[in-house]
Amino acid sequence: MTYYEELTNTRLKCPTTMVDGISSKVLQIRKENIKLSLSDLNTVDHRQEYIATVDGVMYYDDSRAENVNATWFTFQNIVKPVVWIVGGDDSMADFKDLKKVVKQKVRAMVCVGEGNAKLKKAFHKDITDLFEVESIDEAVNLASLLAQDNDIVLFSPACKSAIGETYTDRGNQFTETVRRMEHERHQ
Repeated sequence: MTYYEELTNTRLKCPTTMVDGISSKVLQIRKENIKLSLSDLNTVDHRQEYIATVDGVMYYDDSRAENVNATWFTFQNIVKPVVWIVGGDDSMADFKDLKKVVKQKVRAMVCVGEGNAKLKKAFHKDITDLFEVESIDEAVNLASLLAQDNDIVLFSPACKSAIGETYTDRGNQFTETVRRMEHERHQ
């Protein structure tokens, strides 16, 4: 999916693109040239990165969002229902700023790994479908069962990675699992 196609499906990357669009109007750049330049852009790895659409569900890797603010920003740019894969070391996180947006946009929540007590406590009243799994592989498989047509499965941890892992490790695990699932379902 090109950056331009991604923008028409969600509002991810919207603030930057709005500035670019306004600037192009001031400079009188033709719409065709704007569309062409946006179609050539690539997203930053592991930050609101579109991975695939499988069975009508879009999968995004936002594993670089290892804090509440980054995850909050991502949710501000999503216009479809979300199955949220979240988790890591939540000991330093304060989730109160996410409560309103999560209540509005999240259909189900899948906590991955250990140490998600604060996460579960913060959202258990707002999310009826709240699950805990041990691995990213399990999280993606469960999220694919919970998601409905036109939903987004979003891996946005809102927490630091566990000891020995990086956001890149987790993002790569997520991407590999989604790609494997995509391949298996389209054989």
